[in-house]
Amino acid sequence: MVGATTAAAGLLVLVGVASSGGHAFNTLPTETALPPLTDGLLSGAFVAGAVGAALVTWRRHGGPLAGWIVGTGALVAAQALAVTLLALQLPPPRHPMSFTLLLGAALLGMACVVAPLLRLRRVDHVVDDSFVIGLGMGITAAGFLVLQFPMSQTPRPAMLTLAGVLVATHVATAVLVLRQRGLTPTARALVVATVAVVSSGLAVRWSGLSGTEWELLATLSRAAVGAAWFGYTWTCLQRNAEEDDRRFEAMNSVLVSTTRDQRERMHELRSTMAGLVSGSALLDNADVPAEARERLWRSVRAELDRMERLLAGQQQPTTDIDGDALDRILELQRLKGRRVELQSDGGVVHGRYDALAEVVNILVDNAVTHGGSDTSVVEMVTRDDETVDIRVTDFGRGIAEDQRARIFEWGERASEAPGEGIGLHLAKRLMTEDGGSLELDVATEGTGSSFVISLPAARRSTENDLTVGGSHGWHVAR
Repeated sequence: MVGATTAAAGLLVLVGVASSGGHAFNTLPTETALPPLTDGLLSGAFVAGAVGAALVTWRRHGGPLAGWIVGTGALVAAQALAVTLLALQLPPPRHPMSFTLLLGAALLGMACVVAPLLRLRRVDHVVDDSFVIGLGMGITAAGFLVLQFPMSQTPRPAMLTLAGVLVATHVATAVLVLRQRGLTPTARALVVATVAVVSSGLAVRWSGLSGTEWELLATLSRAAVGAAWFGYTWTCLQRNAEEDDRRFEAMNSVLVSTTRDQRERMHELRSTMAGLVSGSALLDNADVPAEARERLWRSVRAELDRMERLLAGQQQPTTDIDGDALDRILELQRLKGRRVELQSDGGVVHGRYDALAEVVNILVDNAVTHGGSDTSVVEMVTRDDETVDIRVTDFGRGIAEDQRARIFEWGERASEAPGEGIGLHLAKRLMTEDGGSLELDVATEGTGSSFVISLPAARRSTENDLTVGGSHGWHVAR
């Protein structure tokens, strides 16, 4: 939309200048010469650039005051355009009324440009790349527009006064804008150079130096400044495009991370809900003995607490987890009808209960879902003073050798397998966060799979060298 508006504005300016110039060509005295159509094309291009930059800046910084200020470049160009079009309709020799009309248009344009800029400090945030490009394009457009101004060989004092108003507009505009700190050194240098080049070009043309080497120098300088503004615009567009790409990548990364987090959380919730449904059904069974009912209720209560923390996004602190705590975790699997045996030598790990519960549930659930085995053995073995291993072994189909290297990758699963390929990736991450690890025991032979959870051992007592919260000796639980 902005591009179409910019192109339309440039076309209108070009048609206006060209048509007015053609009309003036038939009415101007022979002592005047109309500049070539190229100047009309260039002025139209720079006016279009000023208008486009103003529209882009206005969309970023809307508001009554900001709206006037962001259009500074377009207003500067409009001032030169209005004076030039009037001059084309009032060719030399001009009467005093014509000079008055031209001077009034220039002064009105100056007021429209300078008055809002006097309050620029109230909205100084609008001074950005787009604003500076619009300002530079507008002043450069004014430099090309005044070339369309038909005048006699010997300028009259009134014409020099008119030129002074135009130059004063450009200088005042640059001074007010350069007072802001938001401009880069490159932008500052370009604004100063543009005002100097356009002012010197006006001086050359309106002081009777046309056709001299000074006019050639002014032409080359004007071309250099115009090219510099196009180059600066291109550089800013590239930089903004790169920044947009970086922001998009960052947002996409956040979105992917958020999506993964939500899917992992849903994975945990589904696993927990399955156990709670089974537990609730057993609690409604009047034939369940009182002791078993009490143990069942404790497991259900623990899972409800874990679900509440999961939904609230609460991070559970690390704690010591012994064989009895691990057995309570496995009780959820037994509620689902699985046969799970726990063997422990009295080792105690240090980690988050919720994380360990989720990992054990994932491994046992996978044994049923992917391995076809509802029987698992969980061994809690002290490896050394620093580490305790929890080995989860099933007796199912096992994992194909060509798939073992990828089983912990996000979304990795066999094409015919159920699930989303999230569980093992999530389990490995949870154990890594607790300072441990989760690995597939590739040395396992025969049917089934064996995964090893390694976690830091609980801190030992300095007095009796006994593990806090546990005792040595092999313990077998159901």
